[in-house]
This record gives sequence, structure tokens and C-alpha cells, in this order.
Amino acid sequence: MLVTNFKGSGGAILDRLIQAYGFKQKSQYAEHVGLSSSNLAMRYKRDAFPADLVVQCLIDTDAELNWILYGQGNPPSAVQAMAAEKGGESHSMKNLAEIERVKLTNGELRPVDFVTLESKLFLDKVAPNSHLLAVIEGEQQYIINRSYKAVVDGKWLLDIEGMASLRNLSRLPGGRVRVSGSDAEFECALNEISATGIVVMTLI
Repeated sequence: MLVTNFKGSGGAILDRLIQAYGFKQKSQYAEHVGLSSSNLAMRYKRDAFPADLVVQCLIDTDAELNWILYGQGNPPSAVQAMAAEKGGESHSMKNLAEIERVKLTNGELRPVDFVTLESKLFLDKVAPNSHLLAVIEGEQQYIINRSYKAVVDGKWLLDIEGMASLRNLSRLPGGRVRVSGSDAEFECALNEISATGIVVMTLI
């Protein structure tokens, strides 16, 4: 039965579209459908319903609409084939993680592309299936874990009054924090800033 009341996630739909074509990396899918990696990253960020890509997928593959929208019903043949091959997948492929990469410029995070890293590089720093983000600032890249459980001392990607920045954060008594970096330091209540994620690795 066709479900017509759409309340799904645009990002989840994009994930299923990629699977329907049989691709393992977002960059492969972007190239196939004629999108730049930054355009695809922007679509993930907006989380909007990708109507044009859904229609194209229905034309190109045997995927059913309900499966694309909600993951319900019979998966397309490409997904079934990937599941069958999973047991024989090489050890190196299992240890690869594809992460969205953005550039931090003037307080804005601008999508760039996707980067593939060996998950063993940060396996001891994050839990499995953590939501990671690669952030370029100047000559350095930072791997950010957005699936944190609590705000602790460390370097964080913060949103301060609508401006993104990488700052060092220290917890203080009374629900307050000290924020330092970018030649500035201040104290405020934790609820006065928004913590996007904590830096778990720096790539030079």
C-alpha cells in the first residue's frame, strides 16, 4: 500500500537512493546523477525532500516508492545484492568511513565534499555509528563528533549567536563555561551557546 503522508527525513531518503543504485560512497552517486559533491552535501544539510532525485531513481532502478521514502516494502535488487555480498566484503572496505566535509569561513559552514577515512583512526575516540563531520579551517582539518553525550572540556565546534567557530571550552561550576580561542576569552552559561560537536581528531 502506498503511504502518501510524507513525514520522512530527506537525508535518510538520500541514503536509500544511493543504496538503490548500488553505490557505496556518496561521491560515486553524486557523479552518476550529475551533482557536485558540495551540492549533494548541501541537500543533506537542508534535509528537504529530494523530489527530482526520487523521480530519477524510480526511472533508473527497480526501487519502489515506499521503500525510497520510508524503507518499507521490498528493497531494490541492488540492495539485495549488496546484502548478499556483505559477508565476502574485504576487511579494508568494512573499515572505511565516508564523512561529510565542510569549510568554516567567516562563521559559516559551507559544504565541500565527502572524505573517506579509515575508521580505525578514530575507533577508540567515538562510539560506533557516531555522526561525524570533517571541518576545514585554514590549513587544518578537524573530525567532529556530533553524537556526544555530554559537554566536557575540549575543543568544540560551537554556534555562538548564529556564527560557527572552533573554540576551546572548559566547564565551570554553576552550569557555566569558559570559551577561549580566536584571540578572545569569555564566560557564559552553557545554555547561551550551542555545541555542535567535539573535536576528536586533528588532521594536518
